[in-house]
Amino acid sequence: MKSLWENIDEMSDSLISYNLFKEGKNIHQISKIRNIDNQTIKLHLFEIKKELSYDIQNSDINKDDLNLNFYLSLSKLQRLDFIQKIKDLNKEEKMQDIIADGFININNIEDMMVLIWTVGELNLEIFNDKLKYFCSHPHGNIRRMAFSAMGKIGLKEFLPYLINGLKDKKPQVRQYAIIAFGKVSNEENIERLYKILNDKDEKEYIKRSAKQSIDIIMGISVSGENNEGI
Repeated sequence: MKSLWENIDEMSDSLISYNLFKEGKNIHQISKIRNIDNQTIKLHLFEIKKELSYDIQNSDINKDDLNLNFYLSLSKLQRLDFIQKIKDLNKEEKMQDIIADGFININNIEDMMVLIWTVGELNLEIFNDKLKYFCSHPHGNIRRMAFSAMGKIGLKEFLPYLINGLKDKKPQVRQYAIIAFGKVSNEENIERLYKILNDKDEKEYIKRSAKQSIDIIMGISVSGENNEGI
């Protein structure tokens, strides 16, 4: 993989900021490093992502230039459209190398979240071991997305990891583990959800998710929507 800093003397200010972002630094850190205010850094990132953006309606899944940077440059709505197009054309395998490349080379948390979300959306079981690994990631949002992807793939092999997730220190991570648990588990383990439901110290939205998962396991129709925040 080429260095992000190859030909740095020819880079625009926006691209320098974007490359720092790709290395895993957040807006505040980039601002401190470059001695530029946060709003300007945000503008830099917006300008580069706009340059990289692509008209999804006219995109060709078979294009040779489909790569990691292209995919991560898409907006949330473009990404949703693109994933649907991948599914419609049965081209899920097209994304595997791109995601594998990202897991090796990406340090930015937001981009990593997108890749994990994609694994779940496309049911890419080839990355099951990666999802298990991400369940212990120090960043809560990575753990959250890993549990979400596990729920979408829905395999019993994830159950021990989801059980651990029910006790995660971060409430939103626990919520995602609970939701996935309801899709993977059975009545044999339902007591774990009742324990959450009856915990007087647990947050109410966590209890609601536990109740929904109980209903799913018991075969009761439920409705609800979850914003994954990516």
